[in-house]
Amino acid sequence: MSHFLDSVSTIITVFHQHAKEDGDQSKFNRRKMKEFIQKEFADAIVVSTIDKILQFLEWDGDGEIDFNEFLLLVFRVAKACY
Repeated sequence: MSHFLDSVSTIITVFHQHAKEDGDQSKFNRRKMKEFIQKEFADAIVVSTIDKILQFLEWDGDGEIDFNEFLLLVFRVAKACY
């Protein structure tokens, strides 16, 4: 598998692993997503900004983060690292 496809596969796997802990492999609830951000980005994101990030990600207003919304976070992080 190419390095790029391996990275894409990792993003999908990480999403499913964390969403699955919440009982539904297709979505995170707000609490679980907050825990994920705190854990994965502890050195890069100030805790006070996490709620702002969640408001941005949860663009459809259903209280859950689906894979498309999760990708918004991935894209923003990739852009910030570039």
